[in-house]
Amino acid sequence: MARKQSSDANSNGFEREFSNFFRSLCYLVVLSILCFIIFVVLALFRISSFTFDTYDSVNAIPYNEVGLILGTSSLTSDGARNPFFVNRIQAASLLYHRGKIDYVLVSGDNRHASYNEPRQMMNALIKAGIPQERIVADFAGFSTIDSIVRASKVFMLRNVTIISQEFQNERALFIAKREGMEAIGFNARDPSSKWAHSIVYIREIFARLKCILDVYFLNTQPTFLGDPIPIGTSPMPKEPSNTPKKATSRPKQPGLSAYALKHGINEMTLVGKEQTDSATFLRQQREAQKHLEQVVARDSDQMDAQLKLELN
Repeated sequence: MARKQSSDANSNGFEREFSNFFRSLCYLVVLSILCFIIFVVLALFRISSFTFDTYDSVNAIPYNEVGLILGTSSLTSDGARNPFFVNRIQAASLLYHRGKIDYVLVSGDNRHASYNEPRQMMNALIKAGIPQERIVADFAGFSTIDSIVRASKVFMLRNVTIISQEFQNERALFIAKREGMEAIGFNARDPSSKWAHSIVYIREIFARLKCILDVYFLNTQPTFLGDPIPIGTSPMPKEPSNTPKKATSRPKQPGLSAYALKHGINEMTLVGKEQTDSATFLRQQREAQKHLEQVVARDSDQMDAQLKLELN
């Protein structure tokens, strides 16, 4: 009987500990989900805050050398003209003819031979009066993040005007800020009937969630990069160099021989090093010995002269 009571007590203790552990685990999961939701909400507000870097008036927007049009299809799924496409072309044309941009970078999807957003935009811009030599095509702008990152890393742009509808401009400016770009947005007009294109605005919600994951968690990079292609006065990247910007050691002074050769000076005329006491003593000893030899030779000459006189 006592053994049975002890077994029941152990079982109750294990169930109580497991229940406490499971309850704590649930609290941690709920807390993590709440923190993630708060983070996502703050990030969404962060994206929306870039509306203050967009412009609706062509007179108010500052000048940038290059305008970047984000790609979209020229036709809708039912074959009608896409108002998003038409309004972006009109916005870019207006900026160019008002002198707010000098070049247009068209970036869009060309994943298949039968679908070429950049080519469609180029043809439309040429019809709008923009010279072909002022239009540059990016055929690897498969997504907004591809277009923005390639504009920075491939086309070497730092100051750029992004041209699209306001909802996409906000997301594009958010990405451009991460890339260290000084970008602004020019808002093309929305379609006259937003309800007819409500799927686009619903899709933007999920696009922003994906953008948060790409930027903060996945560090998503473009599908393709490539060699630098400067536009206008965009500087080419500097070649890496092993030469230090500052001297790492004191420059060596040339030796006496090198200095003499460079300046045409006889090395024998250079001032020698100061002599030590031992060197001075040896020099004086050599001079005394030389003087003695000269005296002995002189006396010997005088004696020879006297002998010759006596013999004569």
